[in-house]
Amino acid sequence: MDWNVIYEELTSKNNYIKPNPPAAQKQISDIEESLACKLPNDLKELLLQMNGDNWFIFSTEQITETNLSVRKLGCFMPLDCLLFFGGNGCGDYYGYPITSQDGVRDDSVFVWEHEYDNRIWKADNLEDAIKKYYNDEI
Repeated sequence: MDWNVIYEELTSKNNYIKPNPPAAQKQISDIEESLACKLPNDLKELLLQMNGDNWFIFSTEQITETNLSVRKLGCFMPLDCLLFFGGNGCGDYYGYPITSQDGVRDDSVFVWEHEYDNRIWKADNLEDAIKKYYNDEI
C-alpha cells in the first residue's frame, strides 16, 4: 500500500500532520524484540514509508516506549493485550488486539480510553483508523 498517497490527501486538510522520514528495518525489528510481538504487515509498511506522522501515528521509538510504559500501569485490566501504535494526544491510545501466543490477533483497531480504562473497537484496520481519525470520525 502506498501510505504516502493516503497522507497526501489527508495533509491537504490538516497542515499539522508532518510525516517523518522512513524507519529502518532495524527499528522495526527492535520494536518486535522489545515487545515480543511481530508487527502486522500494514503497520510495518507504514513505518517503512514514514516513521510516524507527528500527530496520530507514533514513531518506532514512541511505539516501544508507550507500550512498555502502559504495561506497568495499575489498570483494572492489563494492557498487554493491545499493541499501541497511535494516540490522540490526550492520553488515549489506539492499538491492535494481541495475545502472548499469537501476537497480533487481527487487523481490528481499538482505543484504550485512559479515564475509564475502556477498550473500544474503532476501525476495521489501520487504513480505516487513519482515515476515520483524520476525518474526526473516531
